[in-house]
Amino acid sequence: MKSKIMSNLKFKSSSFKDNFFQSKKYWILFLVLIMLCSLSLMTVKNFNHPKMEFFAIISLSILGIILISYYHGHNNDKELYKTVFIVLLLFGLITSFVIPIDSVSDEGEHFTRAELTSRGILFPEYVNGSYKTIDSIPGFFVHSIDKTVFKVNGDTDKINNTLVEVSSAFEQNPFFGYLFSGLGIFIAKLLDLNVIWMLWLARIFNSLLYSTIVAYAIKKTPLFKMPLFFVACLPVCLFQAFSVSIDSVVAGLGILTISYLLYMYKNEFGVKEILIISVLSLLTGLCKLPYLALILLLFFLPKNNFKQKNYYIYCIIGLITVGLIGVLWSKFYATPALVHSWRVAYIIQNNVNINNQMNFLLSNPLNILNALINILYSFTYIFNGFFSFYSYTIEGGVYNASELISLLVLISFILICFTYPIGEKINSKFRFGALLTFIVIYFGTYIVQLLSWSPAGSLTITGVHTRYFLPLFALLPIAFSLNLNKIDKTEYDYYIFVLVLVLIVSMIFSLIAKYY
Repeated sequence: MKSKIMSNLKFKSSSFKDNFFQSKKYWILFLVLIMLCSLSLMTVKNFNHPKMEFFAIISLSILGIILISYYHGHNNDKELYKTVFIVLLLFGLITSFVIPIDSVSDEGEHFTRAELTSRGILFPEYVNGSYKTIDSIPGFFVHSIDKTVFKVNGDTDKINNTLVEVSSAFEQNPFFGYLFSGLGIFIAKLLDLNVIWMLWLARIFNSLLYSTIVAYAIKKTPLFKMPLFFVACLPVCLFQAFSVSIDSVVAGLGILTISYLLYMYKNEFGVKEILIISVLSLLTGLCKLPYLALILLLFFLPKNNFKQKNYYIYCIIGLITVGLIGVLWSKFYATPALVHSWRVAYIIQNNVNINNQMNFLLSNPLNILNALINILYSFTYIFNGFFSFYSYTIEGGVYNASELISLLVLISFILICFTYPIGEKINSKFRFGALLTFIVIYFGTYIVQLLSWSPAGSLTITGVHTRYFLPLFALLPIAFSLNLNKIDKTEYDYYIFVLVLVLIVSMIFSLIAKYY
């Protein structure tokens, strides 16, 4: 038995060694790109005190080389999901500790909601103008915003479970978006850990959830596995997914919905699969209302794949049910709950009124036209935000870490959209459906913000950021791929994998260069 174990270890060691040398051109490329990207992120401060930066880049480079060698030995579509899970979870663990306290957009409020969930409060109670959370939330975290554990006091204190009042807790969001982050906080309390572990474990459990959902999505889809992986690993996406933000659930469920639709495009399906898509679209839409429209793609699947009769009848039933539940949720729960926060002061101060804004738009066709032009004009801004991290704690809201890397991500995404070798022809109907769904959700997001967040009488749309569209980008390779089958898919996938690692490492390094 002992000799068998030693033999297996020796075999695995030999396999890794072979993969290491056989993949050398890819990890050499990885190292070159990492050096260029890290230099673009460095400032005078980093060059004056380079110890942390040097340690980070060496450690992350070694991890990247190990993952490239591992991928070399598991480079096939059937096993890709395992590699995806390992990559996301490993970097999720690292990022959970690296991101400063409450440095992600609205993370403090998300954290408060997760703490309520950790106590079994699925629907927060707004009593006398406040919610009740534990004292450690305002007592430590509110005073430590945008700081690392090296620059705060009290991170090693025990958790103070005394209940205190806070004004905002994302009551309008669905409870399932906080189950995993709440579980992390619950475990920190159960084990009587230091107060900082509530934040770290909440992030870690969100990272675990996101890694699991994306890995399953990659396993489920028969097409576009690598483009889906690339979208799931966009730096702006991971910055949100590896935090306490509900965006981890939005992005994960959105990518899973699209992968399930791709599965239905390639295989026979029945009422069960239509029900699954309806539920996934609904869950994603309850987190961000425009994503209810993901169900539209059902109407563009090959009708012949449906094993029963009356396909479109089932699609219409699914569409009406999802739309009705979503509208009722928004009207009778989410919208009333929205004013139970600091947002009500913003709404009053900025004259935000949906009815008045609607009347303003309908009073003159030019107002509608100008609003649409503003939305189209914002298209460039959204796509330039792939390597921009939004946080209220940063002056101006957006941390544009590197113009060079932003350009690299944008060019890479465009190339993947148009040139990825699928291996088969995607019919025009499904392509059109993917593009139409993208347009509906994209414009829908802006219209919602124009009505519910912009001052009445104004055509300036405020409050829209790249992170609102995270899973939506996965539709574009479906719509625009030119099916260039002369390209070696295996080689292409290698380069995408290397690029993904470069972007993730650059994201982590950018945070270290700025904050440490």
